[in-house]
Amino acid sequence: MLNNFFIEIGPTLTRNVTNVDTTYEEFLCATTKQFNFEEITSAHILSLLSKLCKSKATGLDKISAKLLREYPDLIAESLTIIFNQSLLTGIFPDDWKSARVTPLYKNSGKGNNPTNYQPISVIPVMAKVFERVVYDQLYHYLTANRILSRYQSGFRSLHSTVTALLEATDSWAMNIDRGLVNTVVFLDLKKAFDTVDHNILLKKLQYYGIRSSCHEWFTSYLNNRTQTCQINCSVSTSKLVKCGVPHGTILGPLLFLLYINDLPNCLYFSQPRMYADDTSLTFSSADLNCISDGLNYDLDGVFIWLSANKLTLNLTKTEFMLVASRQKLSTLSETPSFSRNEHPVLQVSSAKSLGMHIDQNLNWECHRVFAKDCFCFRCN
Repeated sequence: MLNNFFIEIGPTLTRNVTNVDTTYEEFLCATTKQFNFEEITSAHILSLLSKLCKSKATGLDKISAKLLREYPDLIAESLTIIFNQSLLTGIFPDDWKSARVTPLYKNSGKGNNPTNYQPISVIPVMAKVFERVVYDQLYHYLTANRILSRYQSGFRSLHSTVTALLEATDSWAMNIDRGLVNTVVFLDLKKAFDTVDHNILLKKLQYYGIRSSCHEWFTSYLNNRTQTCQINCSVSTSKLVKCGVPHGTILGPLLFLLYINDLPNCLYFSQPRMYADDTSLTFSSADLNCISDGLNYDLDGVFIWLSANKLTLNLTKTEFMLVASRQKLSTLSETPSFSRNEHPVLQVSSAKSLGMHIDQNLNWECHRVFAKDCFCFRCN
């Protein structure tokens, strides 16, 4: 039951996506650059095997990280041949596409409700070693050619939640000093990683220069992936994963970044800030009517982009906040309103973003209160 539930999360949301006349390709810009795999050396594989964490979970193939770590010199050359042959033929081994999923109870709600469980996915260790090599080559290509959006901070070198928060709050503070009102809309996407459409993702990879045999390899990597759910000694039947980026993988997060990389292209007035699927829109002005018109226009654009890419916006958890000085907020006779499909976006005085509680005056009082309550709770 749990395995069926996890498998159907993405397809169920996709079937309920509103159809729009716009296609996802209208937001894409093709690059003239082309990505090519480099030959893998046995010395590189030996180095990766020697650095493996011995406690890393074992996949369905039952080949442990401890075994690979203890005898890297005996298997590095053979693995190198397999890896290079895979890149050359454009075929990712089927045995490395099978994931073992362990349901983790969230400590809330009834234990017989599958929505109260978080799937923890584990793939074979050798697949992770292989993916690490491919990830490094692909990430170097993307950064060298500046293909990744400058608004994206998630899963990137020299970026973190700290740098993302510093950039956002610094920008808001400067606008406050200029007497402007920052209107920030915090978007909430439903199970974004699980609803990634493989055909759309593969088409986007071509736009970003991943073509020919490299594209065939990524096609093989995504297709025919399966997962098995395990609880103690009980194992479910294997099920085909129909959509979504592979969980528990090295390449999965990077592929997701490429999937949503063109989201800023649907915006005209607001500035996006993205940390993986955690996205916010900011529009700063002294004119509330201008804010209302501009953000409502961009929210329509975001909805069209999401629908074209078969993603879903959770309107009940999407909210907005006015960030300004106390004096400026006290002089506002009215506040802007935003809605989608007659569903109003809720205004809040504080919001949680990337683990921090941000208030409308940027004085961090609500985060201090939250941190104090957590500290007292842990002490008790």
